[in-house]
Amino acid sequence: MVVAGVLVTALVAAGVTLGILRLQERTNPQQVNLRSGVTISEESAVIQVAAKAKPAVVSVVTQDQPSSGRGSGYLVSSDGFIVTAVSVIAGATKMTVLLTGDSNLHVARLVDYDCQTGVAVLKIDQVNGLPTLVTADPTALVPGQVVVAVGGPFDGSAVTPAYVSSLHRPTTVTDPVTQRSVEISDTIQTSAAMGATTAGGPLLNVGGQVIGVAMQSQGSNAPNGFGLNVADISDDVQQILSTGQVVVSSLGATSTDLSQQAAALAGLPEGSQLISVDKGGPAALAGLQPGDVITQLDDVKLDPANPLSLLLRSRFRPDQRVAVTYSRAGTSTQVQLTLAGLHPVCA
Repeated sequence: MVVAGVLVTALVAAGVTLGILRLQERTNPQQVNLRSGVTISEESAVIQVAAKAKPAVVSVVTQDQPSSGRGSGYLVSSDGFIVTAVSVIAGATKMTVLLTGDSNLHVARLVDYDCQTGVAVLKIDQVNGLPTLVTADPTALVPGQVVVAVGGPFDGSAVTPAYVSSLHRPTTVTDPVTQRSVEISDTIQTSAAMGATTAGGPLLNVGGQVIGVAMQSQGSNAPNGFGLNVADISDDVQQILSTGQVVVSSLGATSTDLSQQAAALAGLPEGSQLISVDKGGPAALAGLQPGDVITQLDDVKLDPANPLSLLLRSRFRPDQRVAVTYSRAGTSTQVQLTLAGLHPVCA
């Protein structure tokens, strides 16, 4: 199971407990082919992308007495819905948003969140006609492509160009409030570190489309940055915009993803190992037990690109019947079960 924090709040119905950019000089600017017959320099592409994106990028200012913090986010609707990272609103008892070109701070409320994917959606009211950003095709994201991180206006709308170093990277970060480890299983690794004030802001391709959400790099000398993958958070965001909440399909069990390397060391197959099974839940009723390693749902094999928690979000729905293939004591078995539906649980 992907773990991302503990819930604590006093201002909103549900809250989240969790808790500049370092510019890397480019010495070899490349040419970027945007479409047939149009080629511009990488430097020009970055400048153009940042200029177009800045009006839709916001600063998120949080208060958790006696301290305060700042992060970023971006507008996904003209009437004030904002996507950010769960870590940005960690432990906040009050949230305000600063828009580009607007000196007023707007009171923000948390609509809903998913601590397992690390995304949160905020709302500011009594606004309209605001600029927005659109989502890129997640299947078009490849290692080596140029991305641009843009922060909010509170700290000068900092811009950092970077490369996508790798995809589907599990990343462990430290919860700034509880100091507990928080694992996100499927992130985008970039060549530039992300600061606290840029966390929650968009990672953009050279077409100005959102490919991810920036995460704060851990440690002052962290050489790489990471971002939430838009492929993993899009369904959450759409659910929140449509219904006001996130409901995901569930096996009724907690688990931990096993990479190919970790599985090999433990003498287990690659997949997701069950840690606990809820009494009376789908997994328990199907006979699954702690220690079992789930390797496949229907015809989809679990791997770094398809971890269990994200598969349950992207390809399956509550009340859906699914075939679960699992390994126990070296023997592979398949069972049928009906998925439950619940709000993502923070552990």
